[in-house]
Amino acid sequence: MFRTKPGKTKDPFSRLILWSIPAIALPAGVMHFLYELSGNMAAVGLFAPVNESVWEHQKLAFVPMLLWWILSFIVLRKRPGMSALRWFFSGAVAELVCPLFIISFFYIHTGALGLHSLLLDVSSLFIGVILAQTGGLHAYRYSRLSPIWVFVIFLMTALLFLAYIVFTFAPPHLPLFMDSLTGSYGM
Repeated sequence: MFRTKPGKTKDPFSRLILWSIPAIALPAGVMHFLYELSGNMAAVGLFAPVNESVWEHQKLAFVPMLLWWILSFIVLRKRPGMSALRWFFSGAVAELVCPLFIISFFYIHTGALGLHSLLLDVSSLFIGVILAQTGGLHAYRYSRLSPIWVFVIFLMTALLFLAYIVFTFAPPHLPLFMDSLTGSYGM
């Protein structure tokens, strides 16, 4: 890290990752209604929630975050010090942190504490993105990439991406996948 003064940094990757938080969280509002606005097109349901289940709402963070990590790499790829492997490893870490936090937060405030609040649900998305991106930044700065961990993290992220697709069409009949408004599952 290149430090000039305490608290000030010239590291463009750090600044970009921190500025990404609103850029990832804000499109979630539009994405929430995208499937319905599309006339329930199956192709849109691959990346936007198709119902009000906790599972489907994970797409609100996953898709913008995935796009952000890919597009920002394209912009930064020729910068000195840029490591593609570290960058995408960090993005994969972020993609795994966010849904773990959001799902945990949801079941703690609804199941354990009995609180049902739209404000808490929306807050969990923003907090999840903050934790994911700062976790990704930490991974970028400090990870010592052993081949096994790189493989495991990338495999887990790929399986999560595949699960979003498969469970959109054929979700298990578990509370995580149930539409809270209709009691239905998937499309």
